Amino acid sequence: MAIKSDFCKVEDCEKPRDKSQGSSMCIMHRVRWSRFKSHDLPIKTLPEGIVHICKIHGELTPDEAYKNDNYSSYQCYECKKNAMKKFDEKNPNRDTNILKKNWYIGKGKNKVKVTKEYYEELLQKQDGSCAICGNPETMIRADKKGIKRLAIDHCHKTKIIRGLLCQMCNQALGHMKDSIERLESAIRYLKAHQ
Repeated sequence: MAIKSDFCKVEDCEKPRDKSQGSSMCIMHRVRWSRFKSHDLPIKTLPEGIVHICKIHGELTPDEAYKNDNYSSYQCYECKKNAMKKFDEKNPNRDTNILKKNWYIGKGKNKVKVTKEYYEELLQKQDGSCAICGNPETMIRADKKGIKRLAIDHCHKTKIIRGLLCQMCNQALGHMKDSIERLESAIRYLKAHQ
């Protein structure tokens, strides 16, 4: 049977005491006491309107800080930009798309997952060219590290993938809101003004 002295002395703590350090507290409370001179964690409060304190740039407002939707913490834009720049300098031949297993199109609940294998199948079926105009992609990527891949076109209602399109054809369909009537009207207009 365990004796009371075998457990942490902090009230309501039922963890065993840290015998290796000869402490009357458990490891967690012993570390908290050594760091904060308290058994409880300190409550961090930031001044009003400040969401993050950067070690280099100081207090940051929501406009000056970067927040990833997947994480609850903020990060300094400048520090993030500098870190990415250093990483790109150390890894000049790194293609981020190589590391991805899948591509996602759309946002939020409308996201559609496309595996790289399925994308490659579609690309082979279309001979590496756009399903509408028949030309290969010519647009340059934003990072200027080559030509963009063909865009994955899908129905926004059914989420079914229709094919691969060049940037121009994909944007044209988007601006026409996938409306057959609008596209037919555009064809009639062009024929009337030839």
